[in-house]
Amino acid sequence: MSRSAPQLPWIRRPVGVALLCCLAALGGCNNGSIYNAFSAFANTSTSASANAPAPAQTYSLSASISNLSSSGLVLSVDSASVIVPAGASSQTLAGSLATGTAYTVTIQSQPTGQICAVTGGSGTIASSDVTDVVVSCVNETYSVGGSISGLTGGGLVLLDNGGDALTLAANATQFTMNTAVAYGSAYAVTVQTAPTGLVCRVSNGAGTMDAANVTGITIACGPNFTLLYSFAGGGSDGANPHQYSLLQGRDGNFYGATLYGGASNDGTVFEITPAGTETILYSFTGHPSFAGMIQATDGNFYGTTANGGTHTEGAFFRLTPSGIESDLYSFSETVSFGGPYSGVVEGSDGNFYGTTYLGGSSGHGSVFKITSAGVGSTLYSFAGGSDGSEPADVPIQASDVNFYGTTQIGGAAGDGVVFKLTPGGTEMVLYAFTGGTGDGANPYGSLLEGSDGNFYGTTQNGGAGGGGTIYKITPGGVESVVHAFAGGSDDGSDPYAGLILGSDGNFYGMTYTGGAHGDGTVFQLTPGGVETVVHSFSGSDGANPKANLILGSDGNLYGTTFAGGTDNYGTFFEIALH
Repeated sequence: MSRSAPQLPWIRRPVGVALLCCLAALGGCNNGSIYNAFSAFANTSTSASANAPAPAQTYSLSASISNLSSSGLVLSVDSASVIVPAGASSQTLAGSLATGTAYTVTIQSQPTGQICAVTGGSGTIASSDVTDVVVSCVNETYSVGGSISGLTGGGLVLLDNGGDALTLAANATQFTMNTAVAYGSAYAVTVQTAPTGLVCRVSNGAGTMDAANVTGITIACGPNFTLLYSFAGGGSDGANPHQYSLLQGRDGNFYGATLYGGASNDGTVFEITPAGTETILYSFTGHPSFAGMIQATDGNFYGTTANGGTHTEGAFFRLTPSGIESDLYSFSETVSFGGPYSGVVEGSDGNFYGTTYLGGSSGHGSVFKITSAGVGSTLYSFAGGSDGSEPADVPIQASDVNFYGTTQIGGAAGDGVVFKLTPGGTEMVLYAFTGGTGDGANPYGSLLEGSDGNFYGTTQNGGAGGGGTIYKITPGGVESVVHAFAGGSDDGSDPYAGLILGSDGNFYGMTYTGGAHGDGTVFQLTPGGVETVVHSFSGSDGANPKANLILGSDGNLYGTTFAGGTDNYGTFFEIALH
């Protein structure tokens, strides 16, 4: 009885048939049969795989980011949160979204100091990556302000970053600038104009805007004038400091000369500390100084006297910082040139230059040169006609190495001139004043070369109000009146001194009379030509200033008055600009 072959469940046709055939016949199967069987199986498997569905395609979602300068931005993508770092310009929001998936992108948290908004933040995934989501950020703005103390007068004008002018009334205690400042931007609050008689100082006024309003700026206002010293006259002190009478030495102390007082009542050289402690450095004997001094490159002081010396026509002297005086040259009207009323300037060649009010070959004044060894010569003699006459100020050496100065009278109209003089002694009249209401007359103070290359000065007389003028003149000789003094209680009158440039970019000077009390003023002139009285002298604090102001190393102004003070012999004072 024959048995049929067992059916193995894991064997399938046609492989199963081939194997059974081989098992039944024991050798009836050959390698070809086996190969054909397995090939048929493989073909069957491949066909089945090819008929299976392909995997689903997925797409990414991303956003472009603009102006994100700070951290803290968090986006919500459906229910997920995505943190975006500061400075990012793009951000992937999701990486495997199937076609037909809906998405929504919103702001979950704003960055510090910024506001961000989403554009194109919702939609449905199609058959490509989504890249048109845009997140745009802008900086928030915050106010700038603070507190004020001591504002007893109106007219305080504040600026932020040089603009946004804010005017405050008297007695204001708080301020907020008009325009808010964006997060991350700079702010800088400064004083454009202080009330008359006050200086207002800003603390904590500059910085970079954080994500909060600025409220901690403080502005403290107080008197801008400080009386530092009153001259007592007599044998123990000087009296009546005169023209060009002040300088700040290398040691930080102030030095000047008085016309009277001292041991022989012929004037003194004084030293005053910034705190107002005065010491007589030297007492003249027989030849008072109308002018002040300079401290030369060798550290010694040099100056002139209006009389005295060998010929009683004045002297050029040297004074050491320890008070040892030497007459280096004696002026002589008949031999060289007459007595000087002005000081000297140290030229770029190391020699000293100045003017004599009279003398010279025609008796109408001169420009002289004296070496540090005391050898003097006349550089130019004024003829007294169209070239000018009686120079009362010290010339300046300008950036072109030529000397520029003025004469008090002479010129085409007899009202004085501005002249240019080469180091070789060639003189040229740049401008002749015409006086009257349309022009100044009789310049007395020295010139100032401005940063714009023009020259600025004052005339004692002339102008629309008859109280003198401030003028500007180009190197080519084109003159214009910048301000005409009106006198009275609201303005000064009769400026003897020239101008200086303050640390705040404005011009400053003094008038001999005028002002609220008639005793003279300190005034400010903006580069745009707006004049303001900074201080009116009242007698007790000084009167009738003749000398130039000087700019101290601390950025404030210092000066002297010819009269006034406790004993009416003049004062030394400070005008605070900061």
